[in-house]
Amino acid sequence: MNCLSIFAGMPSWAIVLIIVGIFGVIVLMVILLKKNVKAFKSEEKPKSEKEIAAEELDRVLQPIEEELVEDKGEEAEESETPKE
Repeated sequence: MNCLSIFAGMPSWAIVLIIVGIFGVIVLMVILLKKNVKAFKSEEKPKSEKEIAAEELDRVLQPIEEELVEDKGEEAEESETPKE
């Protein structure tokens, strides 16, 4: 007997309901495992707002080297002065 022949006489909404129910049971099992089983628990502690802000600023802002800025400034001045 074919496994799909079980669903042959069922309405389509019942098949969808069974599939959603199966995935719901899987999700509940995962949630319970993460809550109760030590091997699945995450040990990461939540960070404070200040730590998150500091990390984001460090990531976005990069230190500017003065020599690099001076070189760029000189190049800009040279390109602005007309050459004869």
